[in-house]
Order: sequence, then C-alpha cells, then structure tokens
Amino acid sequence: MVGPTLLSLVLAGVAGLLAVVKRLERADWTKPPPWVDLAAAVAFACTAGLVTDADPGWWVAAAAFVLGLSGFGLLAAVATFSLFRLPDPELMATTAVPLLLGFALHHFLTIGHSAAAQIELAVRDSTRPDARWRFAARVAPLVPFAFVLGVPMPGGDLVDTGLRLLGAVMIAVYLAATDRTRAPLLRPRRWSARSAELNGALAVAVLAASPVGAEVVAGWADTPELVGWGWYRALVLVFIAFTVIATLIGRGIARGPALLLLIVVGSATKALVLAALVLTASVVLFHPVSDLLVFAVVGALPAVIVALRSVRRAAVNRQLGDSGLLATLSEVSRDRQIDTWVSERVLGGAPDLSLPDAAGALALRSLTNERAHPPWQVTADQALAVAEDLLAAVDLRVDRDGLVDEQLDRSRLAARGDLALWYAKIQGERGNADLALTAAKTAVTTFEAAGTPVATALAWAAVTDHAGADPDLDVVAEIDGWLAAHDLPAAARRHALGSAARAALDRGDTATARDRLAAARSTAVTAPAFAVAMRADRVHFGATARELYTLMVVLERQAAAAGAAG
Repeated sequence: MVGPTLLSLVLAGVAGLLAVVKRLERADWTKPPPWVDLAAAVAFACTAGLVTDADPGWWVAAAAFVLGLSGFGLLAAVATFSLFRLPDPELMATTAVPLLLGFALHHFLTIGHSAAAQIELAVRDSTRPDARWRFAARVAPLVPFAFVLGVPMPGGDLVDTGLRLLGAVMIAVYLAATDRTRAPLLRPRRWSARSAELNGALAVAVLAASPVGAEVVAGWADTPELVGWGWYRALVLVFIAFTVIATLIGRGIARGPALLLLIVVGSATKALVLAALVLTASVVLFHPVSDLLVFAVVGALPAVIVALRSVRRAAVNRQLGDSGLLATLSEVSRDRQIDTWVSERVLGGAPDLSLPDAAGALALRSLTNERAHPPWQVTADQALAVAEDLLAAVDLRVDRDGLVDEQLDRSRLAARGDLALWYAKIQGERGNADLALTAAKTAVTTFEAAGTPVATALAWAAVTDHAGADPDLDVVAEIDGWLAAHDLPAAARRHALGSAARAALDRGDTATARDRLAAARSTAVTAPAFAVAMRADRVHFGATARELYTLMVVLERQAAAAGAAG
C-alpha cells in the first residue's frame, strides 16, 4: 500500500479538528461517554506505534468505524493527528479513515434524525454558525478545481488536464445542487445540515485521497469488467434502476412489503450512484490515471443528473422537517423562527413562500400517519396551523412596515390560494365535502386574483371533485365562463377543459362531456410545456410538473373510459 500524501494528511487533520469541535459541542461531561472517548483517545495517543507494528486487519477498520459511529470524535481526532507523527498507510487506512467516516455519519444522524437535537438548535439559534457554514458551502464547489491544479499528473497532457477539470466540474455541480436543497430551510436547520453534510463530504474526500483511494483506483484499472463498455453498462443499469424505483416510490404505487423492498433496493442503488461519484473524485482529483479519466468523468453523470433533477423535490422534503419542527416548538421559539424566516426568505430578496406549501403537504400526509415525516409527530391540524402562522406573520410584517411590492403581493395571494387548495384536499379526505368545496372555491378566486392560470385550473379540478356538495352548482358553466374571459396558456386551458368533461359526466351529460374532452385533447400540450406554464405562475405546487401533467392525462383517459369519448 502506498504511503499517505501530504494532501491526504492535511485533509485528515482538518477533518480531525472538526471532529473535536463537534464532539465537544455536544459533550455532556456528567455522563460516561465523553470520558470513555477521552480515555480511548489518550490510550491511542500512547500506543499508536503498537497499532502500526501489529499489522492491523479489516476487523480493526470495522471496529474503528463502529467506534466513530458511536460518537468517539476525540479518538478520531487523535488518530488523525497521530498520522503527522506516524504517516503509516496501514494506520491511516484501518484506523483514522474509518473513525472519521463513522463519526461523520454519527454527526449526520444526530443532527438530521434527532428531534431533540433540532429543537435544541432552534432554541439556541445563532447567526454565527450560519454565516460560517454558508461561506463553506459556497467555497466547497471551488475546492475540486484547486485539487486538480495542485495534484500533478505524471506524464499527463492537456487532454488529461481537460478531463480532470471536467470531472471537477461534475463534482462542483453536484455540491452546488445539493446546497440548493438546503438554502430554503429555517436558519438552525440550514446551518446544521450544511455542517453535517459538508463534514461528511470532507470525510469522504479523506477516504478518496488516502492510500485506500489509491488502492481502489489501482484495483479499478486492473479489473477488465469495469473498464470499457462494461463500466458504461453498469452505470446505465444502476441509473435506470434508481430512476424506476424512485418513480414507483414517489407516486405511491407500491404498498406494504413491496414498498419496503423498493426502499431497500433503492437505497442500495443510490449508494452505488454515490460510490461512482467517489470513484470520480479519487481518479480526477487525487490519483489521476490517464486510462481511467474518461470512465471517471462519465461515472459522475448519474449522481449529477439525479441531484439536478431532484433539487425541488429534495428541498420540499427537507422543508417538511421545518414544518414539523415549527409545530413542535414552544410559541416563543416558533415565533422567533418564523420572524427570521420572513426576514430571510420573504423580504430578503425574491419572495419565497414555499414553506407554507410544505406545511400543507405535511398536513395531508399526517391525516393517515402522524409520523409521516420522522422524527416529527404532527397532526394535520398542527401542520395547517403552522402554514397559517407563516402567512399571518408575512401579512403582519407587510402591514407593520407599510411595504408596497407587487411581486410580494402576488406571492402572498398565490400562497393563500395554495393553502386553500390544501384545505380542500384535507377536508375532502375527512369526508367534509361542503368544507372542501368552499375551500376549493376560495382557491379559485384567490389564484385568479393572483393571475396564476395553471394554479386556477388546478383549483377548478378541486371544485369538480367536490361539486356534489352543492347540487345547484353548474361547474361546466363556471369553467366555460372562466375560459371565455381569459387568454390562457394551453396547459391551463386543457386542464380546465378536462375538469369540465369530468363535471359533465358527474351530472350525466355525456354529450357535453364528449365535447369538452375532445376540446381538451385537441389542445396540444407536452410535459415540458406544462412545466413552462407552471414556472410562469410562480406558485409552489405540491407536485412536479410531470406528475401534474401525467395526472391530467390519466383523468382524461378515465373520463373517456367512463363515456366521454367520442
């Protein structure tokens, strides 16, 4: 095994320093674990030479990883600092690196999956960690380029350098896309997520730069099945499997044991996608081999594509956690967090009122499972109250400061319409058809006042779903009037015509249903065009454009099967 490079030692030292800081931040010295960690660190400092002489095997690496996962941050730090005195490849590979990886995972799980930790951070709150980690998140995508320029490639030419820089671009795009999912979060969850995830990225960088990474690169070069078309086939298969599984889970197609199996397999395929990205980093940043550069660059594509395509969904999923946190906090802490959110996300630039939409989504999920988004336990009414509090805080600040901003006013109206639409869905699920219809009508008028045609069309669909609560309501006539009064984008027109066809079917008017369905199907709309129209609305919808487009087509087919086909 080759010896550790100076760069790998420096990276390990930085990771060890962070491990000390994170360990001391949460150490409770009234309990045994910190003292055991300290004792283990002192013992290791005194016996590090014996570890290198003992020729440690894989079981030592496994034990080190478990200790790191158990929170032994002081031990991890001492192990990495010992490398500057004893730069032994075996010591780094079997002790320091597993300890750092285990502790990084421990920190991630503690911050991201512990309600108590997140509540503590919210109560404590601080602008200082946020500023530091915001800076780190902005710098992180630039670091791969520094590695490419700082790590020489013996015998490399301009083509090789270009490929390495292209690989650095891939990694930078992935890091930047991941940070976009953190940006909308409440301040304490935003900086804690950046802290945990960038710490994890640093630990992975230590792995890639270490002798372990060098051995993996050498093994890859000596494995014919993973060089050439075999590598490309493996990437395509893993990417397709991950995409299909994510689609099945996202659309709620699987249930019970099948869902559990998909989650397990999906996690495995995601791990393979990320492993390919780590291989890319190992080759293009730390251990460049000319024959592997093209394969390494292509290997990063699945991770980058997944990251770019899932930014919005991943951000919403994180914001569900924000909503759960707000529902759990005391009134004083919640009000302070909401006030900061208004300042940062609503008034600090282009208005971003996506958090109330996430609270509405959490409310709908919580109808059937109050632990729909672990670790939080939230009722639907609690989540709806959070959405109301968020919008009320915005209204209060606008009134208090006398703000006049057309874009902000439009965003506030759109957010109110979106919340009314969530109310309609939730009341419909509860069997309160009259309340659902009232909320759907409110969504129509609010979205129309905001000038959001696609959102208004979605609200008309909700009115159609609950029109049975009012026998005197003529939904077809209402929709016809709306269509005649506005110059609408094709996506909104087609969606509304489909709703009119369904409404006509519900009252037994098959002739009108056929006419409206034919008009809908003759309105040419593709999924990309639907997405463009949704973006023009600037409403934070609870589903992606492709999902809504697919649902529209499915409902048209169901209407046709029910007798609306010509």
